[in-house]
Amino acid sequence: MTRMFLRIDRYLLGQFLGTFALFMSLIMAIAVVFDISQKIDNFLNQGITVGFALQHYYGHFLLYYGSTFSALILFLSTVFTTARLANRSELMAVLAGGMPFRRLMRPALASAGVVFLIMMLLAHFVVPHSNIARLEFEDRYVQDVAPKRPINIHRQILPGHYIYLETWSPERQAGYHFSYEVFDGSRLVSKLRGDYLRYDSIAQTWKLDNWNRRQFNARGISRVAQGRTLDSNFAFKPALLNPDQRRTETMTSPQLRRFLAQERLSGSEAVVWHEAEWYRRTAYPFSMFILVVMGFALSSAKRRGGLGAPIALGLLFVVIYIFFMQLGSISMMALNVPPFWAVWLPNLLFGGITTYLYLKAPK
Repeated sequence: MTRMFLRIDRYLLGQFLGTFALFMSLIMAIAVVFDISQKIDNFLNQGITVGFALQHYYGHFLLYYGSTFSALILFLSTVFTTARLANRSELMAVLAGGMPFRRLMRPALASAGVVFLIMMLLAHFVVPHSNIARLEFEDRYVQDVAPKRPINIHRQILPGHYIYLETWSPERQAGYHFSYEVFDGSRLVSKLRGDYLRYDSIAQTWKLDNWNRRQFNARGISRVAQGRTLDSNFAFKPALLNPDQRRTETMTSPQLRRFLAQERLSGSEAVVWHEAEWYRRTAYPFSMFILVVMGFALSSAKRRGGLGAPIALGLLFVVIYIFFMQLGSISMMALNVPPFWAVWLPNLLFGGITTYLYLKAPK
């Protein structure tokens, strides 16, 4: 009996993984065709061919979007495979042969585990490195958006060290009305001001024009110094002044963890987006287990009409899942929901739905 169950496990595991590979290939091929049709004007205007884009861009495109939608593709392939097996009475025969329903789900969960491990490796280490080339290609050949110029920037660069800039130009790496304050507890130790701050990318130093520095002793008496130009090695880089929500997409998880520590210290307004990226790299792959159990529970019973009804129901749940993923991002902005709960909201909700469907599934 055990040997027979193992043969059934291998057969079902091959069915699930094979259908997932087929669905992934078809959906990604369609995605590439549609993306080329949308970007072809950009390619022609930039003087590059589709062959050049296929060679330098679409490999990274497939890695990014394949890993992003892998859980949903696995869900659809599970629905299709299970419904097909049920329609051919194969699942009924296995259950009639003595295999419990819970035991029958092992191959589906094993397929989810295989894809989960692969996608965790991709999400935490491979895709961030690939995103560097993908974003560089899009910025150079696709995007035509002027860089944003942040205003009224407040940052903490070290404990007790605060900077302020009224305006900042990312393309010139320069800004107006700069101040640098140093506190010892609640006591102001020094304050440096300048009219114009610019970054020398060759010397890797800052230059401050028309500056004055006021230093205070323990009794509150100040000493003032001023000058025309001041060269300084401030403990921050231009990237700190212009938060880019895409930056974390190019960082491996160890790099992102160190970056988050610096962002929390600086008080950057983009820290919630960076934290969301950190949680998303695990939350999305983990959803495979939830969606696979849901897909199996939805499709394990033989129904009239063949495969159409389970697949249509599966597509409905995919739409709802994507809706709640977007709802999590919106709630993070509008309702100040912590990034962890915003990212994990779809998994928590669908985990409850999956439990109900599993209990109600015919066994």
